[in-house]
Amino acid sequence: MDCIACQQRSGYNRAVVDTTTGRELGPLCVRCETEYFGELAAHPGSQRTDDGCLYCDRDGVWALPKWLPEAHVEGGRVVSRVDYDAERATLRLCDEHLAALDVDTLAPTRTRSSTVATGDPE
Repeated sequence: MDCIACQQRSGYNRAVVDTTTGRELGPLCVRCETEYFGELAAHPGSQRTDDGCLYCDRDGVWALPKWLPEAHVEGGRVVSRVDYDAERATLRLCDEHLAALDVDTLAPTRTRSSTVATGDPE
């Protein structure tokens, strides 16, 4: 997956999600998160707890939830998965502050999670 801002491989850092439609704009890498939004975005304790924009009093219509890993055993195999919860995202931006990323067009909806099975089934 490529970052919506720098077009480089993003890994699983944050997704950018429209909270009104649930549509995923794409991933945001940790480098761009820090470059565009500063150190504040890197420290979860400093984020707002309501649904407003992190930087102003406007509505935070764009959620930037963290991708979080989880693993469970399924059929004798360890299945690893990463996913996010946009409803619980504490980092939100208004349209104006999201525009700082200079993204021209909305990307198609991306795959929401990635699942990898490891180990041999017995």
